[in-house]
Amino acid sequence: MIETRSLVKVFRGRRWTVEALRGVDFTAPRGSVTALVGPNGAGKTTLLKVISTLILPTSGEAYVDGMDVVSRAKDVRRVIGLVTVSDRLLYYRLSGIDNLTFYGILYGMSTSYARARARDLLELVGLGEWGEEPTMHYSTGMMRRLAIARALMHDPDVILLDEPTLGIDAVSSRRVHRLVGELSSGRTIVLTSHLMKEVEELAGSIYVMRAGRIVARGTADEIKAMAGRIVEAGIKPEAVDGELSKFVVRSESGLVIVRAPEDIIPESAVNVRDVEPTLEDAYVILAGEGGADLRPYQFRRGGAHAHGGHV
Repeated sequence: MIETRSLVKVFRGRRWTVEALRGVDFTAPRGSVTALVGPNGAGKTTLLKVISTLILPTSGEAYVDGMDVVSRAKDVRRVIGLVTVSDRLLYYRLSGIDNLTFYGILYGMSTSYARARARDLLELVGLGEWGEEPTMHYSTGMMRRLAIARALMHDPDVILLDEPTLGIDAVSSRRVHRLVGELSSGRTIVLTSHLMKEVEELAGSIYVMRAGRIVARGTADEIKAMAGRIVEAGIKPEAVDGELSKFVVRSESGLVIVRAPEDIIPESAVNVRDVEPTLEDAYVILAGEGGADLRPYQFRRGGAHAHGGHV
């Protein structure tokens, strides 16, 4: 189980300050998948970095299986498996099995046990036939699955997945979805994603973040209910103002088609009809678009000097 209380993370530079987390209360129970969604810069990855002990919180508390992530960071790392967006944690010149064996040895396993464990995990993620191949020859989808296998080497109770299907094809995404579902039994799994269909399929509980805060939480059906009454309508392009622009879904017969709350649809709209709110509709209303992230790139995912939060 994961729990945070009033969690705050502030990044400071000489000419900028970013409040990445602003009093976040978050709970992820064992035995299910919990999703974090929100626009870029909302604080999703920062929250995962704090939970996984990669960066220190500015204030507040975070616990993994009852252990404080600051005072018991070493113990927390033993029970967490982290899959990040970057695959820099894998060595391209090593084979899949050698990559996993290397990480197993870092966790204190004997070489023989680590290699046997690596073979089992490669089969689990569907890479058994590719185990001896250098990972430089792996596709993006294969690398994502190998990263999940790496996170599972020490059989963690908690798995953190930061956009696990980013940049991979539909077949590979389905493999990852199936794997996540299988792994959730008896474990705590937290994933971030921009794909609402993926979130609805996998997550029992969803937290919506915006500008470092939790703005909504609940099941997919509960989040969708927060959208209220949604209509689809055709609007002339010149009538689409800044507020309406985020609700545009397509263009059709010279009109812009929007899905939006009824009260912001202009009177000039045509073909107005009620539609059942989707999770994506609710997301657009609750989270909107991300703001500018003033931090240099290397700090956005817990890079150089991120532990102290100062540059």
